[in-house]
Formats: sequence, C-alpha cells, structure tokens
Amino acid sequence: MKDLENTFKESVEFYKEQERRIVARLALLPKGRIRKKTVNRENYYYLQYRKGRKIVDEYIGKNVPEELIKKIEERRNLEIELKKTRKALSFLSHRAESVSDLTEPLKKILAQFSKEGLWDAGIEIIGSWCFILYQKYLFVEKYPIRTRDVDFLVPLPYKGKPYDIFNLLKSLGFEEFFNPDGSIHFSGSGLKIEFIAPKGSRDKPPYIKELSITPQILNFVEILLDESIIINITKGIKARVPSPASFLLHKLLIAPRWIRREKREKDLKQAIYVSKFVLTQSRERKKLLKIFKGFSKSWKAKIKKSLKLSYDYLPLEKPAIQALEKLLV
Repeated sequence: MKDLENTFKESVEFYKEQERRIVARLALLPKGRIRKKTVNRENYYYLQYRKGRKIVDEYIGKNVPEELIKKIEERRNLEIELKKTRKALSFLSHRAESVSDLTEPLKKILAQFSKEGLWDAGIEIIGSWCFILYQKYLFVEKYPIRTRDVDFLVPLPYKGKPYDIFNLLKSLGFEEFFNPDGSIHFSGSGLKIEFIAPKGSRDKPPYIKELSITPQILNFVEILLDESIIINITKGIKARVPSPASFLLHKLLIAPRWIRREKREKDLKQAIYVSKFVLTQSRERKKLLKIFKGFSKSWKAKIKKSLKLSYDYLPLEKPAIQALEKLLV
C-alpha cells in the first residue's frame, strides 16, 4: 500500500504543479476575443474583453497580427486544460480512500512470465502499463495514469517455449471472456488482461496453441516489436517492453484514429512525455529516426498530423513538441 500512497501523492503534486504552470502562463496572455466591425465597407478589428463590470473594445487595426491570434488560441486551450486539471485535483481529494492495490496479481503474472522465459520469446507489455513502467524504471517524466487494462503483445509466428497462459490466469482467479472478433480477454482482481498480435494479412484472430490463447489482431503494433528492451523490476521479475522510440511513434500513429477526445489526448500525452526521454538519449534518437525513415508516406503524414494536434491538446508542452517536430519533420 505504500507504493499506492506514493503514487497518489505524486498525482496530487503533478496536478498542483500543472495548475501553477497554467496560471502563470495565462497571466502573460491577452484576454478576450477578436471582434470585427465594418464601417463604410472597411473592416476594423477590436480585442473585446471584460474589465470589472465593463466590456472593453480595444482597437487592433485593419488587420489582426498572426501572433495575437496564436496567443488567444493558446489561452483558450490553456483555460480548457486548467478546468480539467482542477477537476482532477477535486477527484483525487475525494477518492484518496478508495484506491485499491491492483499491482499484486500483475506481479505474479510478470514473475511467472520471467520464470518461463516468455520475455525471451519476444512477448511484450504494451499500452498504458508500458508507460507506467517507463515512468518507474526509466524515469520518464511523471504523468499520473491509472488503468485496469494490461496488454501483452505476442509476435507471430510465435517461436518461444510452450506455456499454458490460459491455466496460469485461471489459477490466479481470472475469468475468460470472448470479444466480438473471436479473440479472448481475461478479467479478475481489478485487471483486464488482453493479448495483442500484429494483423499482417490475417482476417481472423489466430489461436496460439503453444500459449493456449487467441489474441486480438491490430494494425500498427508491429512497430512495437522493433528493438524492444528488458526492464529489471525486482529480483526474479523482469518485463520486455517496446523501445521508447517505437512506443512514442506508435502512440502518434494511433492517436488521430480515436473519436473520443479523452482517448486521443491520453495517447498524445504519453507520446510527448516519452519523447522528452527519447530526445535526450542518443541511442533512442537514432532508433527514432531509423524507424521513422522506414515508414510509408501515409504513416509519416499521420505522425505529422498528430504533432499538429498536440499543440492544441498539450499547450504547455510546446517546446517538446517543437523539438520532436524539428527532428522528424
């Protein structure tokens, strides 16, 4: 439970610091909105804002400076971010006592995978739990995230040692459930365990008899298998995860595909936070450029689109986004 208490404190500290940074930046940005008035077919522009009880129209000119437009847009995005930050702080203050420890069953799974050599066969932890491991063991900048979904990526064809994952999870109290596509996931102990495999030319999820599982097949995950790394968690427990360079490119690829804003924002945040680590590590920078150069034109276009979206979703991370954009674009 001590780890959970520390995680909670880190989350509160993160959002308080986030609030401080946003408020400080807002103090430097112009308030209000741009209004146009037409007199004798001539357009005149004003910055309209409230001052006390009065509405002030401050004359700008016949043209609106591009820099002013950018600053007003930045203020709008920061005000949205400030509302979300304060909402998160309010939520954390009311939920401090309701946090339960979800790490113990996962530790047992990782320990068994380590014992059976499944990491050596190329199986990886991907998704949000991968990001959590980055924060804890690679010292990626903190961004509080809680998720019950644990995703394992399985390379195909699977060439590792046979091991009955199905019975392992059953013995730990997990129940099997079928997804609409015929793949399976497991639920129990507050966690949802899913297995993912690269789609390739497959139309249906394949049954992997060596592991007794049927993974879900997804696009883009194949890049996560490129130059993966091993993280030593504790004695007897380790985990294979994608290289941070692969992880951030994958997040940038899939972020625009989400319809829900919060899903898109979550992926963009993880990508940009990991990019700060990648850009300071020469080895990871080289991996990043190598992988990116091997992408098709359409994939590169998706990356560029995500970077542009990031300015709106993450206004405080502008320097990191610009550095990543400069390197790739």
